[in-house]
Amino acid sequence: MKAKLTIFSISFLFISIVTNSQEKKLTAQQIINNASQAFNDAPYITATSNYNLYENYNSKKVYRHYSGVVLKKNDVNYFKIKNTEFVSFKNIGIKINHDQKAVIIEKQKKIDESPLSLKNYLDAYNAKLITTDKNNFICELTPNKITQIMLSKIVIYIRKKDYQVVKQNLFFTEKMESKDEKGKRIYSTPRLEITFTAREKNEKRDNLLISKESYFTEKGNEVMLSNKFSTYQLFKS
Repeated sequence: MKAKLTIFSISFLFISIVTNSQEKKLTAQQIINNASQAFNDAPYITATSNYNLYENYNSKKVYRHYSGVVLKKNDVNYFKIKNTEFVSFKNIGIKINHDQKAVIIEKQKKIDESPLSLKNYLDAYNAKLITTDKNNFICELTPNKITQIMLSKIVIYIRKKDYQVVKQNLFFTEKMESKDEKGKRIYSTPRLEITFTAREKNEKRDNLLISKESYFTEKGNEVMLSNKFSTYQLFKS
């Protein structure tokens, strides 16, 4: 039985052809710029992050796993990896290491270190669009000159519908030491896979994460840590 070609199916086919044509015209630079702009324009964005470290480029067995949180709200960037938190305000950056019970406060220009932001990659890497799938643009970034960057390449998955970063694969050049099943030391170049999934927005909870008063108060030149961090050591620069 022959399928009946309707006006709807013709229209859908036309839209698909146009969309695919537009996608093919986009360069990796444009896609990454669009993703950076989408991140900058978002007033409130949050995600759960999962970090899977593999012993080498081809390994499928997770060697180490960490989880974290990414949050951007009111021009403040917050993210957490395992037991370390980073908060970036307009002119102050905070790093909290819970294992070492240390808080570092740095006065600085606005530095965007969020793993969801790609703008810092554009100056240091060459980008190319290697392929696409149904939902994502897949771009490969390689260092554009000899630098101290310990990565051979980064592969980034960017969702087509909203230009959100959904996954990054980082391929390191520096060897990592580990042990095999017999306890023998082995050295290999690892890769790190970071995936981002939706995290429920909760303004009350998230506003605490991006509030300076949650971490410290200032009186003149004196900085005092909040009660939550009263047992932590403070470092300033």
